[in-house]
Amino acid sequence: MLRTIAFVAAAALSLGLSPLALRLGPVAGALLLVAAAVLLAVAASGALVSLAVAAGALGALAFGLAGAASPAAAGAALAGLCFAERSVRVRGRGARLLHVGAALAGGALAGSLLAAFDAASLALRGVALAVSAVLVALPFLVDADDAVAHALDGAAGEITGPARASLREGAALRRTVAGEALRGRRAARQARATWASLLRLAEARARLERTLAVGRAAQGREAREGEPPPAGAGSAEAAQAGAPAVEAVIGKVDARIADHVAALTRAYTAVSAARAAEASLDDAALVGVQTMGDSLEQVSKTMVEEV
Repeated sequence: MLRTIAFVAAAALSLGLSPLALRLGPVAGALLLVAAAVLLAVAASGALVSLAVAAGALGALAFGLAGAASPAAAGAALAGLCFAERSVRVRGRGARLLHVGAALAGGALAGSLLAAFDAASLALRGVALAVSAVLVALPFLVDADDAVAHALDGAAGEITGPARASLREGAALRRTVAGEALRGRRAARQARATWASLLRLAEARARLERTLAVGRAAQGREAREGEPPPAGAGSAEAAQAGAPAVEAVIGKVDARIADHVAALTRAYTAVSAARAAEASLDDAALVGVQTMGDSLEQVSKTMVEEV
């Protein structure tokens, strides 16, 4: 909810500054438009990631090019590109198409609405800006995968071995506990650090898998073509000599990934158990209903005896 409110505020700021940017000079207007669009894209993504920043800059460019010709097209391009990073994380083809369509439709409606009330009074323009910001937020009605869970799933799809199952478990855990904080600032900070460490391990493991795949492909090509391998560190002998060391590193990384997932699972399970225990101990409402029932039964018994 807080992210949606922050996005609506960023959308109102971006849409409110966009007409001003078009009236400024080429340098100042472009800088203002890019800054506003990047802010909107980061708010849509919920994280400062490179894809969101790049998509926001492209959205600013598309808005500037299409703004004078068609406000609807400009708004659709801005919203669609600002939501590009979130669209990638939507699971399912149908849901992803719905998400993209909601972004384009909301942006087009917002651009048309602002253009229609461009010459209206300040109060009407403020109302139109607020409605436009809400329209741009339509894609939030479609659920998107958590950024960390999406990254863990992507890394799991690139690797082999026991780490794949561990990363799948970590992604499922992240989807389950997304938005749920551990008790205490220290515990929450340690949980964030552990998630970040798990993500770094997953990226390193996937990068190592890609490197090994490139080496195997090169060796296979040399074997098919019958060419002697180059001397030095890249030779087949060197690769075979370094294989045990690489396997040892892979085993250690896989073990660390499993340890991170197990630790996070234990922590969040303990928190869920503690909250469930608190809920079971909170029996004030139950006692009140039982007391009321006993009183009503006593009144009914008394009335029956009098009759």
